[in-house]
Amino acid sequence: MLKQIRREVVSALWNLYCERTPQMQGIAAGMKKRGVSELALDHFAVIDLPGPHSGLEVLQQLFSAIGYLAQGRDYLADKQNEFLWMTEVDCLDTPVREVLPQVVVADFRLEELPCEIRKIIEKYSRYVPASPLADIQRLTGQAFSGDVVAAEIIRDRLIAYLSARDWPLPSVNEFSTVHEFNELLAWVLVFGRQPNHFTISVHLLEGFAKLEQFSQFVGQELQFTLNQEGGVIKGGQGAGIAQGSTQGALQQVELADGVVQLPTGFVEFVWRYPRKQNPLLWQDFFTDFIAQHANRVIESLYVVS
Repeated sequence: MLKQIRREVVSALWNLYCERTPQMQGIAAGMKKRGVSELALDHFAVIDLPGPHSGLEVLQQLFSAIGYLAQGRDYLADKQNEFLWMTEVDCLDTPVREVLPQVVVADFRLEELPCEIRKIIEKYSRYVPASPLADIQRLTGQAFSGDVVAAEIIRDRLIAYLSARDWPLPSVNEFSTVHEFNELLAWVLVFGRQPNHFTISVHLLEGFAKLEQFSQFVGQELQFTLNQEGGVIKGGQGAGIAQGSTQGALQQVELADGVVQLPTGFVEFVWRYPRKQNPLLWQDFFTDFIAQHANRVIESLYVVS
């Protein structure tokens, strides 16, 4: 039952993300023309404001409650951004195509922020109500035993929390103050904790022998702007993983007292190299994340002049 809850939560977040991300819609349509009707997904990211009832630890506990297990943790110092990645508890010996995408959860270290920025973040994070963690933990035993109603409540509470901005929209001045110091933090302040990207597992798709071919397909054939930070392709076989992404397309976003231009999301694509010949299982591939790559990829949410 917990496996089904995970599938339904990820599916709902995926649908929300696709509605807000025309680039993914375009890539999916382009792949369909090539005969690929279903994309293989590697991971997605959820970033939260740190606060009494929000942040990385709350997100980790919520995903743990439905059967995700933390695998690693790292820190992006120039963004004051702490993150960890989680996988399904039973993924190691599962065929790679049957494993749900990993989830990356993150927030920001308040103590590393200037006083003026910290005051703005604390102002808005105080609006966040208590997370549904206690209710979900109470109901997981019932769901594990086959209680359909309990499973539906867990699913709905998680989807609502993971797709929300629990605080009011900031003013243009507040946004600009935060944005000047930390663009990623400013993005979260505006959009909340809804997924900012999903990632395509190109190594599991037919028709592409390496990530560079997929990158050319996205950039040249589909005409989407690619993230250039750290190179179009970050990493390679020596690192165990190669990564690239689109540059998020600017859209008009309303704030409390005005309008700004921000990307609503972006698309990442990865190539995970095998650890053995004839890889079949999830653990047969490189499964970790590299902070240096993540630091550049997440800048797909930045406003590029």
